[in-house]
Amino acid sequence: MYGAPLPTETSCQAMSVHFVSLRIGTRHLNAEIHRPTMVTDGLPPLLALHGISRDAKGIAREFSGPCAARGQTLIVPRFSNRYWPHFQRIGGVRPDQALLSLLSIVQDMGLAETNRIVLFGYSGGAQLAHRFAMLYPQRVDALHVAAAGWYCLPDVSIPFPVGIGPADTALKVDVPALAQAQLPDYLRLALRVYVGSDDTLRDDALRKDAQLDDVQGLHRLARAHSFADAFRSAGEARGITPDLSITELPGCGHSFAGCAGAGLTLRVCNHLPSKGDQQ
Repeated sequence: MYGAPLPTETSCQAMSVHFVSLRIGTRHLNAEIHRPTMVTDGLPPLLALHGISRDAKGIAREFSGPCAARGQTLIVPRFSNRYWPHFQRIGGVRPDQALLSLLSIVQDMGLAETNRIVLFGYSGGAQLAHRFAMLYPQRVDALHVAAAGWYCLPDVSIPFPVGIGPADTALKVDVPALAQAQLPDYLRLALRVYVGSDDTLRDDALRKDAQLDDVQGLHRLARAHSFADAFRSAGEARGITPDLSITELPGCGHSFAGCAGAGLTLRVCNHLPSKGDQQ
């Protein structure tokens, strides 16, 4: 969908903020949980993941208002550079296990029911978000990914990590095999892909190699469309009609604040999974 009408919401609801710090092996993870005074029954919490700037505060600031208006609990972890230099990847290190532990703690604290979540990620966070959803689709109510630098495509003919075919090198964890086992459930998720219409620069943070450029495109705008196309094709090849849309945010480059100003956070928080929201 392109240029769809923008939802608007205001709220005077208070949000209580709770802080969590957990340890996973030798690594630490901190998080903020923003809980509305009145939580909407049956609405899964939103787990929102920052990019490589690690601006969790910015994520919390932009999402707290829309989540309060909706009565939705907001969970915002921060992956520090010290403990999680490559938090976007699942393999040698396990940010997925850190997120699972965080969700368990949030539930144990009585702050939210976390058996199912709405999952959002921006840039590097979008990389982690869709890889987490590949492995644990049963935990995800809807998946929102914005401006990822590159994607792990649901294509068994392409070696991991660009696809989910067998990796060319040995892995500590057989992520592609796990992803293949969960693939039908993953392809049934409500998926919303967002990218700035001007996110076409090959900046220093963008991963560049010949295979990625050939398979997914030269920049984030092209790669977002390649991911959406691959997701749709993989679903249809298995008799699944994907619940999928891709939204270009007009006039936006690679900036979370800019995308939020163009309605990204409102679109995420106002979305209800629906087969009628396909493109």
